[in-house]
Amino acid sequence: MMLYLVRHGRSVANDAGLVTGTTADPLDAIGLAQVERMAAWLSGAGIVADRYMTSQWRRAQQTAHGLLPDVSWEVDSRLGETDAGEVADWQLARFLAQWPDFYADPGNRYPGGESHLALNDRVLGWLDDQLARPVDALMVVAHSGPISCILQHIHGVGMERFPAFLPPHASLSAIDMVRGDDAWHGRLLGFALGPLENLPVSMHGTRGRSAS
Repeated sequence: MMLYLVRHGRSVANDAGLVTGTTADPLDAIGLAQVERMAAWLSGAGIVADRYMTSQWRRAQQTAHGLLPDVSWEVDSRLGETDAGEVADWQLARFLAQWPDFYADPGNRYPGGESHLALNDRVLGWLDDQLARPVDALMVVAHSGPISCILQHIHGVGMERFPAFLPPHASLSAIDMVRGDDAWHGRLLGFALGPLENLPVSMHGTRGRSAS
């Protein structure tokens, strides 16, 4: 099964440097432009899927429907970003000043929210459900946290290194999931694919087109 993982475009909360923002957080103007470019790139690359899924977060749903407005997007809350509870709308710098060692342990729970270990459990539970009824290709629009959980899982990278992967906004990671004798195994075919304008300059060098 091909698994296409797309991170949403840049959001208002991303631009403001918040811990995570909330489920109501929308894309900003740059994020909308990133989605428009990504939609054209997907069309040109001929990437299609049999099923399409997204999280319940507004920024993910805006991205999904901007990329492919004519397909049926299933919503699954297990694909949502980490629930940061009472500090979701805090500036990250303010949060780290109060809890400087929070990210040293993935078991630490946001006040009124969840831990990154809890995030990992629900995301891998979602993945297990999809592998129990595989299709040829599944496209997902989600968030940096869930995407890193999946990529770390297929590479055997422990959650003590979370987030080991940081996909740029409006980029795609392609995973080939293959059923072995007793388990599924994933092979990363490409990480942070998409139009060069959507990727940080450091990823494509000064000879590429600059990021928006």
